Amino acid sequence: MSDSPATPVRLVRHGEVEAAHRGTFYGGAEVPLSREGLAASTLLARRLAADVPPEWVASSPLSRALAVAEPLAAALGTAVHIDEGFRELDRGDWTHLHRDAIEAEFPGAIARYLADPDGGAAPGGETESEFCARVWAATDRLVAGAAGRDVVMVSHGHVIRVILRRLQGLSAVESLKQFVPYHGVVHTSLTADGRGRLLTLPP
Repeated sequence: MSDSPATPVRLVRHGEVEAAHRGTFYGGAEVPLSREGLAASTLLARRLAADVPPEWVASSPLSRALAVAEPLAAALGTAVHIDEGFRELDRGDWTHLHRDAIEAEFPGAIARYLADPDGGAAPGGETESEFCARVWAATDRLVAGAAGRDVVMVSHGHVIRVILRRLQGLSAVESLKQFVPYHGVVHTSLTADGRGRLLTLPP
């Protein structure tokens, strides 16, 4: 068990994207939120600021995450700590493609990826190991910077998956089975040595 001081971190997924992008592998690309997703992001920011106001707000650089982080930070009179390390997984040649289009161009690719997220990674994209190293390094920077203060970090589904993977000791394949919905909030307690605890998952 770690002796490092724990930092409470709420991991928040961004809101609903426009319908044209749902079901595609948009990964680390910029895609707009739907009208409902944008409105709900503003409401979530207000709720987070009112319920248990964080002392530190961090975010992916992508606009769909900043749609929660920026109004939250503004309500608290603080800055958003943006870290490129929290950008979503780079899907390479699969970016913006639907599953059917991927299967048509790369037959069997989805099954290979689900069975081996490193060996089956999208051509030109990040492997799972590369992505984990990037996200875990950003998480360590976040914990060191926040230094025990209450944190809200807004990012993406796969980013949250791999943070939880490290906490829970999951394999890459097991991690892919976890799902965090739009605007889902995961409560964790993280330490500077890369350890910590998962406290609650969204329903």
